[in-house]
Amino acid sequence: MPLPVPVVPVRSAAAGFGEGSALLALDALAIAGVSFLAGVAEFAIGLRVVAFAVALAMAGLYRARLHFSVLDDLPRIAVATAVVVAGGALLARPAGPVPRDLVAIPLIWAAALLAGVVAARTLGYRLIRRHRRRRPGRAAIVVGSGDFAVRVADALRDDRTYGISPVGFVGPRTLAEPTLPVLAPAVDLERAVARYKPLHLIVAFPAIPDADLVSTLRRCRRYGVTVHVVPRLFELAVGCGRTEWVRGIPLARLRPEPAQMRRWAVKRLIDISGALLGLILLAPIMAICALLVLIDSGKHGVLFRQERVGRDGKLFTILKFRSLTPADDRESQVKWNINEDVRLGKVGKFLRFSSLDELPQLVNVLRGDMSLVGPRPERQFFVDQFQRTYAGYGDRHRVPTGITGWAQIHGLRGDTSIEERVRFDNHYIEHWSLGMDIKIILRTVGAMLSIHRV
Repeated sequence: MPLPVPVVPVRSAAAGFGEGSALLALDALAIAGVSFLAGVAEFAIGLRVVAFAVALAMAGLYRARLHFSVLDDLPRIAVATAVVVAGGALLARPAGPVPRDLVAIPLIWAAALLAGVVAARTLGYRLIRRHRRRRPGRAAIVVGSGDFAVRVADALRDDRTYGISPVGFVGPRTLAEPTLPVLAPAVDLERAVARYKPLHLIVAFPAIPDADLVSTLRRCRRYGVTVHVVPRLFELAVGCGRTEWVRGIPLARLRPEPAQMRRWAVKRLIDISGALLGLILLAPIMAICALLVLIDSGKHGVLFRQERVGRDGKLFTILKFRSLTPADDRESQVKWNINEDVRLGKVGKFLRFSSLDELPQLVNVLRGDMSLVGPRPERQFFVDQFQRTYAGYGDRHRVPTGITGWAQIHGLRGDTSIEERVRFDNHYIEHWSLGMDIKIILRTVGAMLSIHRV
């Protein structure tokens, strides 16, 4: 007799955020309490609380987790404490030589604050575990209904302190009687996520080809689902460096989609400010380019406009300095490369070789059609071809396209491997950070300056 299919409750993702907020409050109380007992001024107490909160956050001690352990966190708490105390000691250092009796003060401070934070964390973790035991937990779907998937689900159900409550499997039906219903076959994973709205996906060796599974999980993450993956060959400690353990089984938490991260809004601010600054600083160069194009192309105009595919498959009109005038719109959409075209004049060759023809795309960035950094946009004709040929090509459109990107700074432009571009572009998206964007911009500027020196 088949098990009944449950109605999975939609649980707020604020559960994990609430735990982090509770830990932050306890840390603040501990730091403020130790500082108050030591007679520190109120303003200095406030600064110390903020500094500690920032240091502990950078150490990853407020992130959502399945398991909490003070002993596991102690090294990071100690490092954060040492950094804050050392910084405070340097700022408060008196002029001239430091008396010997004052040298030990930072060490005493560090020991007292460390003890306070550890005590607060011990209490906080105990309260979180007690809270989780009393609640049903955040709904999860286990991908893969084999014996190992059943083992993972049973481990999470047996120990409610992990805060996750599996409600069913997605995958083929097994010979062994599952302890939870099979909600859908593996091919309907995305549909099951949209229907049941779990907060977590546990991927436990499903019988799905990796290429298909990767694209499906990327789409599922856009529903706000947190994905945990059991690394293959984990018995040999493969991929177990940064994982959480559930009864001896490692679960690697995947990063959310970049657009779901809080710092994604900062990327847009950088785009706007960078595009404005670029348009102002490069205005003389753009004026010279426009004049050269006007002389070279005559009546055809300075700017070349072409439809490209942007984020989520939306079309937009890209702007470039005209390097060649196509015979008609059809040629513009289906001709892959014009670098060897006999109609390409000296001005056009110079603009394309130096990448100066792409400067008007700063306007596209201001409009929000593009970003300074991202996968390069392509025409619809080629997008349709490449999506049928190269696995993961469509995944490039999860983020805005860019003037430059991870693939471009590695030489993948023009007549280069599309398969490699797909791999580099998706690597950029999966590992995106503001620091990575700045690195790409600096390498792009450096490459352009090198070209101009030649």
